[in-house]
Amino acid sequence: MLLYLKEQFIEHQKCGNINIKPGLTFVVKEINIKIMKHLSKIIFIVALGSLTINANQLSAQRGHGGHGDGRPAHVKTKVGIKQHPNARLVMKSHYRPHNVVVFHPVWGPNRNFNRRWVYFPKYNFYWDNWRQGYYYINGGAWLYSSSPPPVIVNVNVNNEKHYELKETEDDVDDIYNSNTNHQTEYKTE
Repeated sequence: MLLYLKEQFIEHQKCGNINIKPGLTFVVKEINIKIMKHLSKIIFIVALGSLTINANQLSAQRGHGGHGDGRPAHVKTKVGIKQHPNARLVMKSHYRPHNVVVFHPVWGPNRNFNRRWVYFPKYNFYWDNWRQGYYYINGGAWLYSSSPPPVIVNVNVNNEKHYELKETEDDVDDIYNSNTNHQTEYKTE
């Protein structure tokens, strides 16, 4: 290793890549092995120290996320939900409110809801209490909108039959994937 370094230094010196200022004496012939060992220890300690500083900076930044409880805003928490004999793992939605909230939607301010999703089977759309918007199908694709879907513009949905979906579905952001189940479970009257 030392011989290789010595050869590299001499090659760079010949090419003019290394300039030695006048007045400095630099002996290439003999490289003190003890100095090289100490140098490698110093480099190792400096590298280890910089890793420790970086780790401390990362841990010091914890707690400055968007949730106020130490979780960064972009990280989803995993929540285990037991169903039947199988247990499935569901990601906790980042739209979830931190406190227990009673929702009063814009279309029914006198209504009280505790769950995220309200399903309207007659018009086959969902109201999202957390995001204060509608999920509806349009041209074969599910859309989200804060304004009412075109199919209910002249309908008073406060008087329409609706179902508050189960608590286990609160953390499901793409509720429309369960639409066929909801259509059979919550039939129109």
